[in-house]
Amino acid sequence: MIPKHALNAIDRLLKDVCNNNFPFGGKVIFFGGDFRQILPVVKRGQPAEIVESSIKCSLQRRWVQKFTLTENMRVHDGEREFSQWLLKLGSGTMPVKEEDPFKGCIKIPNQCIIRENESIVEKIFEDADQNDYSKRVILTPTNVYSLSINEEVLECLPSEVKIYLSADQIDTDDLNERNNFPVEFLNSLTPSGMPPHCLKLKIGCVIMLLRNLDLKAGLCNGTRMKVTALQNNYIDAEVLTGVSGGKRVFVPRIQLAPSDSSLPFVLKHRQFPVRLAYSMTINKSQGQTFDRVGVYLKTAFPPRSTICCMFKN
Repeated sequence: MIPKHALNAIDRLLKDVCNNNFPFGGKVIFFGGDFRQILPVVKRGQPAEIVESSIKCSLQRRWVQKFTLTENMRVHDGEREFSQWLLKLGSGTMPVKEEDPFKGCIKIPNQCIIRENESIVEKIFEDADQNDYSKRVILTPTNVYSLSINEEVLECLPSEVKIYLSADQIDTDDLNERNNFPVEFLNSLTPSGMPPHCLKLKIGCVIMLLRNLDLKAGLCNGTRMKVTALQNNYIDAEVLTGVSGGKRVFVPRIQLAPSDSSLPFVLKHRQFPVRLAYSMTINKSQGQTFDRVGVYLKTAFPPRSTICCMFKN
């Protein structure tokens, strides 16, 4: 997911620090990843622009020596066929439909498809204990679907809901500009990577950090936690992932601002930097491990259809 401009910046920095013109200052750099996964995000970019921004198109690529892993150590017995299907899907070698109206579409295995009259929330979470909810997730293409699915899962939990409201304002000293954007309008905004204005939580629910709070302690963006207590000024939670797994932490309210927004003003959003983690966007799930995954494609082809897929392990 790293754009080539970031790689170029690292190259120039190491050359400057090491005071030489060798690639990356003469240091050995190790890259790990798979280009079958998500490419860098280019806002409103065409496919060619997205490919152009990847490190495969960088000037530093000619210095890279490629090594390939040959055995998938995470594939269990009986999963080899599905593993090969995923590799073909990522490589673009999967057979596609030639006739309309499904021209260019691929066929998903029947055992992975959730029918239209079935709920993806029930399929993913129905047979799981509440303690196992953190090991399952529903992936969506946009935050809008992710927020609605999270609320649907939250309603299934037995405890009482607690609501936290954010304090929103725009970063300006101009009184007239503040009057142009009332608080009610600011409360309705939920930019990417920001918690909602009305944050609904329950004891026992699974949440995810949206900001780096303490890198040394493992409290970074994407860390999943389980809520153990809900106080007025802080959230008491237990870390579920990373080096601090099992550790009890306190999450405070902080001042947030969207890092990349198309808004004509700078939004100041004071709220707990967390969001429910039963559903998340596909980009946000990069690098995380789950036992069962559902993919919710509301805007899939053909129009007005919904494709829901479920994958185990």
